[in-house]
Amino acid sequence: MKRWLSVLSLVCSVAFADDVRVNEAGQIEARGSDVRVFRGDAVEPLFGSVVKMSESVRFAAALPLVPGETYRIEFQMADGTWTTQRLKFAHSPSAAPTVGISPMPTVLPANALKLYLHFSQPMEQGVFLERISLQRQDGSLVHGAFRETELWSPDGRRLTLWLHPGRQKTGVNLNIDEGPVLQENRQHTLRIAAHWRSTTGMALGKETVFPLAAEAVDHACPDPLRWQITAPKAGTRDPLMVTFDEPLDPAMLVSALKVKRGEGEVGGVVTVAADARTWSFTPVAGWERGPHTLQIDPLLEDLAGNNLLGPFEVDRDAPTNPSMTTTLGFEVGG
Repeated sequence: MKRWLSVLSLVCSVAFADDVRVNEAGQIEARGSDVRVFRGDAVEPLFGSVVKMSESVRFAAALPLVPGETYRIEFQMADGTWTTQRLKFAHSPSAAPTVGISPMPTVLPANALKLYLHFSQPMEQGVFLERISLQRQDGSLVHGAFRETELWSPDGRRLTLWLHPGRQKTGVNLNIDEGPVLQENRQHTLRIAAHWRSTTGMALGKETVFPLAAEAVDHACPDPLRWQITAPKAGTRDPLMVTFDEPLDPAMLVSALKVKRGEGEVGGVVTVAADARTWSFTPVAGWERGPHTLQIDPLLEDLAGNNLLGPFEVDRDAPTNPSMTTTLGFEVGG
């Protein structure tokens, strides 16, 4: 039998068993007519697509294979029999990944819906519920705290961590039966497991702990009329500064505000402060003197999911008025 050798990536390599290899795209190829791939001793195979070729079959996993993990490859030979081989990916030494959180400091309304984890490297996916935990002030574990939906940024470095909306929204079954995830005016602790690995197989190496403070619930729509705009001077590239009266969704803020002069959009770079209370915009060219407009996406949310069009929760007995303001004007002077 022919022994195949290949490279998984620039930083990862693996020694391949007979009749099985991993190609440069990170796909598993095996001689035969069918293939199944299992992670470790898992009973259920990995999700992915199978492409049959003339003398072999190729499996592309839905999530990237992780160096440092062992995979069990079951493939069907030409005579119809099944053969099992195991592959363990090795990795070259590299810096361990790190993780941060936003907003920071993490002070949330008790009915908050989401926060964000930011990693320095693309991370192992499909395992986040096994890698994170939430504790109450008394040290007890909050079971079922997170929605199972796993939403990563395209580069695999930012994870949107959804607090279970069925528990955060008042009046629904989970909220009544199990209570909210966050307790008002209480401290909580989010723990990130040390063995969570990057896609190159490097683990965080140490448990990361983030304190979370839950304040009063928030059922009010964001109100741009409460925001403070600090306008720059003409001819400079000083940033336009917008300060909010509450933290807003930090990921949405990157694209939710646009600067316009007349009908044209001003090009520039957006920066969102760590606490999600300040937004700044630095233009690519000097500011022109005169009136400008800040255009606001009405879907922009606060941390509790309320947007300019309406609150996340609607109380028919005590309705909350949506904000009617989607533009703010400011003057660039001398």
